[in-house]
Amino acid sequence: MPFVTTLPRLAPRLTPPQRPTSETREQLLTAAERLFAERGFAAVSVRMIAAEAGVNWSLVGYYFRGKDGLLAEVYRRHCTTLNAERLRLLTEARRPGLQLESVIEAFVRPALAEIHGRDGQNQYSRLRATLAAEDVPLFTQLVADNFDQSSRTFVAALRECLPDLPMDEVLWRFHFMLGTIYYSASSPQRIKAFSRGRCDPGDLEATVQQLVPFLAAAFRSASITRPRQRRARGAKSKVR
Repeated sequence: MPFVTTLPRLAPRLTPPQRPTSETREQLLTAAERLFAERGFAAVSVRMIAAEAGVNWSLVGYYFRGKDGLLAEVYRRHCTTLNAERLRLLTEARRPGLQLESVIEAFVRPALAEIHGRDGQNQYSRLRATLAAEDVPLFTQLVADNFDQSSRTFVAALRECLPDLPMDEVLWRFHFMLGTIYYSASSPQRIKAFSRGRCDPGDLEATVQQLVPFLAAAFRSASITRPRQRRARGAKSKVR
């Protein structure tokens, strides 16, 4: 009878499961947004983002082609949600007939909601403020790429409500509305402390209730251009 050697059966090698692609990408976006908001764009490296996300740094290049692409996607995610909600509310506002207050609320409400965040955190607001203060050239381009079209849509709606207001004045007032929104959301501590808690910009409904009529009154205020033009025409006629 031949001698048979029985070899011990080897245990199967266990390969840890790879993290799903969508999860890896999300981890990188979350880590990048947090770090960019806290430290700015220039001070954050690809390796820092990867370490925060717990993935290999080369994956930043694989998914986003580098740090610029990662910032662009972080910003685009917020803007896509914001623009979609603004346009939805504007469409609803048109059904009963366009009113100035409805246009303003359609623009303001989603911005304040997005800035505050769904969990009550204002990371998006901090990110915007940090990038603007740092004067990142890419940020200017991202704002234009993500908001120019929706801004044109709302400026056109405002002009429908204010047909006698010169275009330049509509644009100036639109610009001031943007500043009001972001200051109110990014620096709520001052008025909250000064009013001893009676005025809280963290309260979305209270803020919208106060802000919309304030902005509507500003948009409806008399044109400063046309009286000046009339005075100039009057002066010319006297010279003749």
